[in-house]
Amino acid sequence: MSNLTQTTKAGDASGRGSVAGYRVNFPARMRTYTEAEIEAVVNVMRNAEVQTQGDYMRKFEADFKAYIGANHAFAVDNATNALRLAAILCKFEKGDEVIVPGYTFSATAIPFGMTGVKLVFADIDPKRWTIDPKDIEKKITPRTKAVIAVHLLGMPADMPTIMEIAAKHNLRVIEDCAQAPGASIDGKKVGSFGDFGCFSFHGAKNITTLGEGGAITVKSDEDAALLPGLRHNGIRPFPAGRERYWVPAMSNVDIDMENIWPNNFCLGEAQCALASELIKTLDSSTDTTIAQAAKLRAAIADIPELTVAEVPAGVRHIYHQFVLHFNGSAFGKNRNDLLDFLTTEAAVRAIVQYYPLYRYPLFQKLGAGEHNTPVLDDWWDNSFSLPWWIGMSDETLDYLVDSLKAGVATLKGK
Repeated sequence: MSNLTQTTKAGDASGRGSVAGYRVNFPARMRTYTEAEIEAVVNVMRNAEVQTQGDYMRKFEADFKAYIGANHAFAVDNATNALRLAAILCKFEKGDEVIVPGYTFSATAIPFGMTGVKLVFADIDPKRWTIDPKDIEKKITPRTKAVIAVHLLGMPADMPTIMEIAAKHNLRVIEDCAQAPGASIDGKKVGSFGDFGCFSFHGAKNITTLGEGGAITVKSDEDAALLPGLRHNGIRPFPAGRERYWVPAMSNVDIDMENIWPNNFCLGEAQCALASELIKTLDSSTDTTIAQAAKLRAAIADIPELTVAEVPAGVRHIYHQFVLHFNGSAFGKNRNDLLDFLTTEAAVRAIVQYYPLYRYPLFQKLGAGEHNTPVLDDWWDNSFSLPWWIGMSDETLDYLVDSLKAGVATLKGK
């Protein structure tokens, strides 16, 4: 086996970033910045009066609220802390359970596990590859208090059905939209269905605020009123009309929720200014990834061993990644055999992303290894991701198709 498959970028566990010897690498970020986006950051550096919690944050929150169609929106430093805030606001008690898809990034579940709830893993839909509403309903008990719907890989989960189930069982719904800003169902954007929507602006996403960043959308006015203090160390102004503006001090620090310590989850002004600029081109960026995916889907349609997720009518799947499932059982081959070919013969740095959560030592050691997810277990062992970014050339897309076809043909002995 070539050394290419054994090579990783120093300090990187994701498989992203350029590695010598590959013709098509898996990029560390999804997109490059335009001059207008760069200028938005430079303008803050030159002219902003404050560097955090200022006018640019307020503008971004208004812009994002309008774009998503949410009742409230708040900028935060990353999606993990957006999820952590959602977990805090759910006000869980000892013995409560939260249903979470078995297949997602670890940050979906960790903030909820931190509260002490029991994590109950749900299976994936065999066609859509997102959390299966039928399995959600099977796993609801009297202790279930919330469900986390992850719009995995840019594919919206079946939110209309999930919301019906949640209403019937009085459950809170948290949407993990980290990989899906701009995705929608019948024109309604993800992050506007549930009680909370949690977004990521990490460098690997289609909207990225200098590597880290995020937002949380909130449905109820009651939850929204609690969030600013929780996000920013309990800080709030003293009542207006004081005789001396400095007495007893410039700002007050108080509690928003009983027995809950606040923290600092704020996003800087430069990142907020950049985010407002990025929203302007978000739909056109996702149009690009959708077009790329359509070309790939059409080109491999005649390879029955390769399948992609089925996109239901009315669903805007934004293709955060292009994920394939390989079935070589008829000729005794599996995903690893195909990736051996792609990486060594074609120099395509395809990757296998995260495990099902219950297979990780972290969740097993913390008592969350129990699972009953047969569809996911069968599917995951033969799934993989192709290199993917916004604005791939036709030449690169054609090469990926040719490599896949050559790999499958080789494994079949043709």
